Amino acid sequence: MILKYSDNPFKQILGITFYNRKNILLFTIISIVAVFQYEFGEIFDFEPLTLPVVPVTILGGALAIFLGFRNNSAYDRWWEARKIWGGIVNASRTFGVMICTFSSTHFSKGKVKDKDVLIWRKELITRHIGWLYSLIMHLRKQNHWDDLGKYLSKKEVDQIRKVHNKPTQLLHKQSERLQDAYEKNIIEDFRHMELTNVIKEFYSLQGMAERIKGTIFPYYYNYFTGVFLWLFVTCLPFSLVTDMSWSAIPMSIAISFVFTILEKSGAVTEDPFEGRAADTPITTITRNIEIDLLEMIKSDTIPAPIEPTIGKFGVKYLN
Repeated sequence: MILKYSDNPFKQILGITFYNRKNILLFTIISIVAVFQYEFGEIFDFEPLTLPVVPVTILGGALAIFLGFRNNSAYDRWWEARKIWGGIVNASRTFGVMICTFSSTHFSKGKVKDKDVLIWRKELITRHIGWLYSLIMHLRKQNHWDDLGKYLSKKEVDQIRKVHNKPTQLLHKQSERLQDAYEKNIIEDFRHMELTNVIKEFYSLQGMAERIKGTIFPYYYNYFTGVFLWLFVTCLPFSLVTDMSWSAIPMSIAISFVFTILEKSGAVTEDPFEGRAADTPITTITRNIEIDLLEMIKSDTIPAPIEPTIGKFGVKYLN
């Protein structure tokens, strides 16, 4: 998630130009061609090509409606992704509190030791943190499963390598361990049901995130938006050149740039789980959850919060 651009206006302009250099070059070439053929066409006995302003204006208006609808829909996807991860934050804290307060030796009547309860709590908490990071890798299509060795046993890491949906199987393992705790009287019946309901909530939130990841924006909408955009960008300088002559070059570049930036913003926003600077900062959010949960079990190794990253040209963002 981009927090801010550089405080230096020069860096801002340089960065925007750098990341859009190909489009700006194309706009410049099209505009120069339109103006040159209009100004020097008679010299080469060539009838200059011009277009009436009204049809191009109508095309631009229709394109603006297309882009506005697309950007609204793309932002809805981004905001839904943020709400899903906000739900994961709340449910994770609830899960951690329940694990730490619902489990005890009270119901076992001396058959379970305090040490065993503490080990069980730590296992459930760390596996849940492993689930969070496995969900990130699952959504971003990453394959760094060795990194989960910090939270899972080597046996569990080897097991999840063999399954298709790794976060799902980790939640299944959590359910099995809750059942084991119930059978050993670490938790009683009502508390077991409450914890199982939280696991159910995690399944629901994971499914929502997978729905966004697996449902692409309608292809035909993206396709025709792109077609209309480049048709407009190509026609624009040929409609401006009659009245503006050489001034049509910078004006055409500026107008084309605005429309393409709107299109690019929607294209980036509609996929919020790709790990880019503009995406939902799920890694940062997950680190905050990890800190909260480890503090609940009084862990000795608590990581520091993730600080904003400073990218090229001074862009500050959270990953």
